[in-house]
Amino acid sequence: MSFPHMMRRRWPALVAAGLTLSGAVACAGGAGSSAGERKGSLACRDGRILVGIAKADSGFASFFDVAGKRGLQVAIEEINAQGGIKGCPIKTITGDTKSDPAVAAQVARSLIGKGAQILVVADDFDTGVAAARIGQRQGVLTLSLAASSTVFGKAVGDRFFNGGITTTELGLAQARYALDRKWRSTFQVLDPGLAYFTEQDTAYRKLYEPGGGKVTGVDRVDSLAGQSDFSSTISKIKAAKPDVVQALAVFPAVGTFVKQLRAAGVNTPVLGNITLQTRELPKLVGANRSNAISFAAQVAFDGAGVDPAIAAFTAKYEKMFGHFPEQANAPGAYQTFMAVNQALQRKDVTDAASAANAIRAQRGLKVPGGTLAYWQDGYAVWSTTVVGVQKGKFKVVADYDPTVLRNGAS
Repeated sequence: MSFPHMMRRRWPALVAAGLTLSGAVACAGGAGSSAGERKGSLACRDGRILVGIAKADSGFASFFDVAGKRGLQVAIEEINAQGGIKGCPIKTITGDTKSDPAVAAQVARSLIGKGAQILVVADDFDTGVAAARIGQRQGVLTLSLAASSTVFGKAVGDRFFNGGITTTELGLAQARYALDRKWRSTFQVLDPGLAYFTEQDTAYRKLYEPGGGKVTGVDRVDSLAGQSDFSSTISKIKAAKPDVVQALAVFPAVGTFVKQLRAAGVNTPVLGNITLQTRELPKLVGANRSNAISFAAQVAFDGAGVDPAIAAFTAKYEKMFGHFPEQANAPGAYQTFMAVNQALQRKDVTDAASAANAIRAQRGLKVPGGTLAYWQDGYAVWSTTVVGVQKGKFKVVADYDPTVLRNGAS
């Protein structure tokens, strides 16, 4: 999972950091470039194409970045087993950004200096933007494989792409599912501290209210600070008697809320997003009480209805790292890089500029577990899956075309 604007208040400082550090980098290729080689070259160099990974192995963002990095590593292993990129294997070099945007910029600069031809940055706008600007300035194809932000690309440039499902698709899919289930009244439990949630709220209302639904109540919570008592919120839900409770908060607080809601005897359906997409949810809530829960996601990777290709991915992940994928950034990053790989395999793709053109041209692209509908302003627009939870078990219950969802909200 990624949180666009996780550190929203630090944005001016981060922009300054990105501009200052990127301005210090020469526009020529990295130290690994050979004389006369085109800027941003994706040529097979020293028997490999080198991918630099500037992500957090420590700090608050590491939970998301490590899963995303591992998902990328599974993708690379598969691509190399099939011959690499046009016969050239992919190799990686990494650097720990320590969840610090300024450190991330320095790491990106170092990786490019060591010859990285593709740069992969953090799965979040705020923690990744300074590093991404280094890649853009150097003319390197730069990716944030699971970031959800719709402004990331505009803030970086034409050789950058972020591949996570957007807050627009998540919010619209929740609204469509609620209307399809004839849930006409919604009570929102909303953490306003993240644009990740407030943007979903905006998208939800844009489709839900014209469709005949009404948000009858909102209670703001502070899941980021680890709120653990939701008794006041639950009392308001009991009084409101909504058809559905929309839970827009981070895990584990969102799981604690559902646990307390069910313990209070409230069996109203709960609707949310990928903060609920973890095996830890039934463990926290209790399998017998993990009922009537559903969430919108980029890809289903656990339970009934999972694409066999994603089931194969999770098996490879477990074999490589010793456990099931921690959370959704793992399969999300895997999907995005498999999509990018299809562009890189084209004969006319020789450098970052031609790769960017090929990526932007992708339409209706089938990848394991989903469909990438198209790219817009540097971000991916994905088909959306809704997963239901009943007796602690996950099951795919709906799939939505993003074009249909967006047209319905226009």
